[in-house]
Amino acid sequence: MRNYFFILALLAVLPFVSSCDGTEPNPNPGTSVNGKTVIVYISANNSLSTYAEGNFADMLEGYMPPSKANGEHLLVFFHNRTTPPTLYELTRDGSGNPLKEEVHVFDMSSSSGDEDVSSSAEAVNTVLSYVKNNYESDHYGLILWSHSTGWLPEHYYTEGPPAGYPNSEDAPVEPTSPMDIYGDAVVKMAVDDGVQPTSFGQDEGTLEEIDIKELAEAIPMHLDFLIFDSCLMGCVEVAYQFRNIADVFCASPTEVLANGFPYTHIIEPLFTSAEGVKEVADLYFHYYADSEVPGAAATVVVVDCSKLEPLAEACGKIFSENRYKVPELDMSDIQPYFRSNKHWFYDLGAYIKALEPSSSLLDEFRQAMREAVVYKAATETFLSIQITDFSGLSSYIQNPEEPYLDDYYRTLDWNKATQMIAD
Repeated sequence: MRNYFFILALLAVLPFVSSCDGTEPNPNPGTSVNGKTVIVYISANNSLSTYAEGNFADMLEGYMPPSKANGEHLLVFFHNRTTPPTLYELTRDGSGNPLKEEVHVFDMSSSSGDEDVSSSAEAVNTVLSYVKNNYESDHYGLILWSHSTGWLPEHYYTEGPPAGYPNSEDAPVEPTSPMDIYGDAVVKMAVDDGVQPTSFGQDEGTLEEIDIKELAEAIPMHLDFLIFDSCLMGCVEVAYQFRNIADVFCASPTEVLANGFPYTHIIEPLFTSAEGVKEVADLYFHYYADSEVPGAAATVVVVDCSKLEPLAEACGKIFSENRYKVPELDMSDIQPYFRSNKHWFYDLGAYIKALEPSSSLLDEFRQAMREAVVYKAATETFLSIQITDFSGLSSYIQNPEEPYLDDYYRTLDWNKATQMIAD
């Protein structure tokens, strides 16, 4: 899920550059044995379709590798309501003009044959395998762009548990008012248009979505970085699920305003800086934090995935000794990252502190967090959420009234490592 945020000057949707349209497919995709390939995977066959066009247009205004660059490739997979699933390569010619070259159009027909589906593990694997086979590089980076709902299982965000579980007939989500508290700042939510927010991605018509475990398995190459430009993915469960896939992980523990990251500015550091992801996170944060437009807000975290095992070990010790305290926690005292009654995302640091572990275990946890979380930033508020205790990562806190979530949560790598919910 992403929130829709109208800012006429700041967040205007730019038209595509006409000189870049109508290009012929590239019969000979570039192959290099070194360098870096950055992929932006935009799955926008949904209510974000127009915003996707705006972000794509923003990329054409920003950094692109020179046409004859040695081993640098900026690839954009784009699928929205009006564009079939297509891979493009963005470059600049010798005069600095942007070039948008159509590389490949994918057949991603649904089982019914009448819809293209890009929000499936198979689709992600198909696109990334094509990139791996045709753009051999020493370094890959991936930005995933769509709706999302963190670690939650498929359909849970809007439908609740399946038949056979308590409360299965009562959807757990109360629709948020389209006007919200910011007047016309939030114009509609992702539950509009007959589509559903998902773990990652969504396609209209088919309601196809991707479980995060399946998404991790679908990525065929190791990544220097994985950035989610989508809602609620800055949770420890998601970061840990991708710990062996990516060196660096970047996401937001809250929702993300519909215009997402400032693509005119964020691509260059991903190619040119050793601290590129941290620079991207900082650019994203200040794009909203420095805005004078009411309601502009952002949260973001960057994680060193090599440091997640010590964090899991520290949390596992705390859960082992303090798990029995969870039913007695005063949830109103723990920093939330959700609105309405979508109570599945709390601040990890605040959660651990509320368990009141021994000072030695708390010190071990805090040291692990300092090493794992290499950048974090949050505005004082995000829509209706007051942010006063920000560790960077969110976490689920077990709710005995939701046994389906308990069963699903046990399948996540984070729970296997920490036993937050005991087997």
